[in-house]
Order: sequence, then structure tokens, then C-alpha cells
Amino acid sequence: MNRYILIAFAVMAMAFYELSGGADFEPGDTSLVIFAEPKPIVTKPEPRPEVVARANTRAAELTDIAPTRALIEPVATNPGSVVTPVSLTTQATEDSVVSQDVPQPTAVVTDTVAPIPQETPDLRFVDGDRVNMRGGPGTDYAVVGKLFRNDMVEVLKDEGNGWLHLRATSTGEEGWIADWLVTAAN
Repeated sequence: MNRYILIAFAVMAMAFYELSGGADFEPGDTSLVIFAEPKPIVTKPEPRPEVVARANTRAAELTDIAPTRALIEPVATNPGSVVTPVSLTTQATEDSVVSQDVPQPTAVVTDTVAPIPQETPDLRFVDGDRVNMRGGPGTDYAVVGKLFRNDMVEVLKDEGNGWLHLRATSTGEEGWIADWLVTAAN
């Protein structure tokens, strides 16, 4: 079998030598001639994949200054005590004289009402260009919505596992996103 393979290669080598001109071969002037300048190939730009940015949280490597945001002032709804003004009116005629014993108007303080403690909502801003809001705390959960940079969200639950349960203030949608994708509003 090996003999047949060697003989087959020898026959192919001899055929190649003879077909290419053999001993009489002279290289000719058969180079490629270009008659016109080649036209440049115009390629359409391919759509780039969508890029989701991750915030650089190391202070030593920050290069840009973050835009300032307006402070949100909490509004007190329940005062500590209720003050009810009371006025005493007396009608004086031209003939009558008002005595000095007429009581002056005073303010009456009623029972002190303890203020109802109201929890201030934990408002934050989204720091990614386009962030997926998921149905649970992890990337295994389905995407239930999208948030964009500077969207305001209210944090409903922070379990400390790197995921926040939140509500978008503009749409009311609830979902979970990674905690490093938001910053404090105030």
C-alpha cells in the first residue's frame, strides 16, 4: 500500500513539472495589469450593540464632575400642638364707657397632639444610561421595565444583598435593580 502512495506522488510531481513547462520554462511578463484605479468600497456602518454604563465609584479615578441636583425638602404635616385663637368682642357705643375689667383676647391652647411619625421616602436617582428593572433580586429574574439616567425612584426595601426593591416615581412601576446603579437624591 505504501508503495502505491509513493508511486502516485511521483506521477503527480512529474505531471506538474511537465505541465508547467519542464526544462524549457521561462518566466514571462504575465503580471497583473490594472487599467483603472480601484473604487473604494463603501461599507455601511454596522449598528453598534447597546452599551450600558457602570458608574465608577472609586474617588481617585473620577474624571468628571457630577451634575448637581435640587434638594428635596421634607414637609411637616402635623405640628406638635394645636393653637386655637379666641377673640372676645365687645361693642361700645358712644354713650357707654368700656371698663378696664374687660378681658383681652387670648389664645387658648388645647391638648397637645403628639406628632405622627411619618417616614421620609428614600428617593434616589438612576445613574445608568439604560437600566433593566427586574421582577426579583437577581439577573435570573425577568425584565419588567427600563429606567434611564436621572429617573427618580423611591426605595421600598434594601435588604443589604446588593439589590433594591423600588418604585419609579414617574410611572409607579415596581421592580428590583442593583444598588450601585442609583445615587442618593439628597
